[in-house]
Order: sequence, then structure tokens, then C-alpha cells
Amino acid sequence: MFWLPAGGLSAIALAGSWALYRWREGKRLITLSHLLDEIDRFNEMVSAVEIFEELGATQNSTLILEIRQDVLEALHLTRESLECGLMTERVMRKHQRFMSRRSEMFSSIERNLATLQLLQVSDEASDYGRLLNEAIQIGTSVHRELSLEENSHNKLSA
Repeated sequence: MFWLPAGGLSAIALAGSWALYRWREGKRLITLSHLLDEIDRFNEMVSAVEIFEELGATQNSTLILEIRQDVLEALHLTRESLECGLMTERVMRKHQRFMSRRSEMFSSIERNLATLQLLQVSDEASDYGRLLNEAIQIGTSVHRELSLEENSHNKLSA
């Protein structure tokens, strides 16, 4: 009798865990799904161009593709873009562990930048302190020289 509620709760927990896992996996594959949809649309466009050219090739037809070169160039560029997208998606899936750690890397970089900024501020404060010390020393020596000159001038006048 005790096993029935425990088994039910275990089944619910297992089903929830499975749903969460599938949702996370599906979320990762959304980009790939969109990319595959674009590839399907590209293939449909290529088929439409081929059909149009076949219709234009018949002797009884007056259909011609007026901007054939522009269409072929656009299809070529689209194909290159889709290939690049597929390669990028493959690389990102290959290095998924690295990509999942990117937030850790960014926080590490932020900590390092904050440390560097603190060091820079400390260095600037040290430079300011050194310059202030030099200015005080120069001021003191100028005051001392003026005092000596004034004393020697007073002795000569007297």
C-alpha cells in the first residue's frame, strides 16, 4: 500500500524530468530547425526555377526567364549563406560544452577587467602621490633658496 504513492510520485518526477530534458534539447535545436526550413524553401525555389525554364524551353511557349542571371546569382548567394549557417551550427553543436560555459568565461573576464581597473587606479594614485611629493620638494627647495637669498641680501644691505 505504501509503494503505490511512492511509485506514483516517482513516475511524476521521472515524467517531469524527461519533459524538462526534451524541452532543453528542443530549445537547442530551434536554430537548426529554422535553418532546415530555409533549406527546404531554397530547394522549392530551385525547383520552381527549373520548372519555369523547362516551360520556357518548349517551342510553343513564350515564357522566358528575363532576369535569369540575376536569379541564378541570388540562388548561388543563398546557397552559400545556408552552407555557412549549417557549418556554424555544426561547430556550435560540436563545442556545446564550451558554449555552455560562456557565462562563466564572461564573468571571469569581467572580474579580471575589474582587477585591472583597480590596479590602474592604484597606479594612477601612486603616480599622483609621486608627482605631489616632487612638487612639495620643489616648492620647499625654492622657498629655502628664496629665504637664503633674502638673508644674504639683508646682510649685504646692513
